[in-house]
Amino acid sequence: MLTVIATSLDLSSRVFLEFYMEYGFAVMGVAFMVTVAAVKLFRPIAVSIGLVDKPGGRKHHSGAIPLIGGLAMFAGIFLSSYIFLEQPPFVRVFMLGGAMVVFMGAMDDRYDISARFRLVAQFLIASLFVYGLKLGVGSFGDILGLGEIRLGWLGYPFALVAIIAVINAINMLDGIDGLVGGLGLTSFLGLSLLFVGGGQLNIAWLCLGLVGSLMAFLLFNVWGKPSDKTRIKKVFMGDAGSMFVGMALAVLLLFGANEQSAAFKPITALWFVLLPMTDMVTLMYRRIKRGKSPLAPDRTHIHHILMRAGFNARQTLYIMLFAQMCLVSLGMIFNYLPQTEAVSFSCCLAFVLAYQLLMKRSWRFIRWNKRRFA
Repeated sequence: MLTVIATSLDLSSRVFLEFYMEYGFAVMGVAFMVTVAAVKLFRPIAVSIGLVDKPGGRKHHSGAIPLIGGLAMFAGIFLSSYIFLEQPPFVRVFMLGGAMVVFMGAMDDRYDISARFRLVAQFLIASLFVYGLKLGVGSFGDILGLGEIRLGWLGYPFALVAIIAVINAINMLDGIDGLVGGLGLTSFLGLSLLFVGGGQLNIAWLCLGLVGSLMAFLLFNVWGKPSDKTRIKKVFMGDAGSMFVGMALAVLLLFGANEQSAAFKPITALWFVLLPMTDMVTLMYRRIKRGKSPLAPDRTHIHHILMRAGFNARQTLYIMLFAQMCLVSLGMIFNYLPQTEAVSFSCCLAFVLAYQLLMKRSWRFIRWNKRRFA
């Protein structure tokens, strides 16, 4: 994949990749170290002010876990970007929007604000990107094989809805340790390569900064323990973190697919959010069908289904991350193949159909898998 990227830019493969990777490792390293330091700094503060997640109801973890992952990750990406990256309007607005999302998420983590207030805040933050940066969706490409589908003025409200949808899809998927962090890490790695292929090194390094911050968070989230006696103490991402990851992913996908800054085909963006978006839309439809609020929390996400089928939390995490890696890889492969937009879109639809069949017959899958491993 890296050789294809270097060839497409008509640059020496070795020199180009060395420059990209050496500078990228510096950005990643600083983001990682700042995030680790921020976790250490914020943890006692979070405990003292009650910014913690306590077990009970649908939450089965042990002890009160600080909800500082999002705050620490933003500190890591903000400082690494300030040190290493050029500061065009997109990067500055990205940091401003990120700060707003993290602040709103932290308030939600501490005070449990209403869903209506969250949606209004998300709308305002999304508007900052869409109308402040003119970050609309001009075209879907030739996804039907009948010619390019252009959106015109509808591209801006579509982008607005897309940002809000991805933020909430990622937020709703945050149900087991490492899941949102792992999905984000996989996605930002893939995006970094795509932006390199589009000749946008500054944004590629921004993606690597996000990777470094997520790696540091996963160190505490996946391998940390609730006890204060352990060296690595567990923290959660919280709504601040999951909504920041969702915002970053949505905005970078829109920027990369935008006609003014195109780094990849519009249909490629769908592959990066296909799993969380399909999960969210499916569950919201099923909740409405049962007469419940589409935003009402429950335990019917795909990772809950896998765990009821007999997989433990770590196995479920690996399955979900493997699925995301496959989807991102397929999207990147289709992106570099000529005249494959219609085929790419058809494969996305096939995945959605397969997902619907699995969810519709989830009880059969659960029963079959339990018998298989009994």
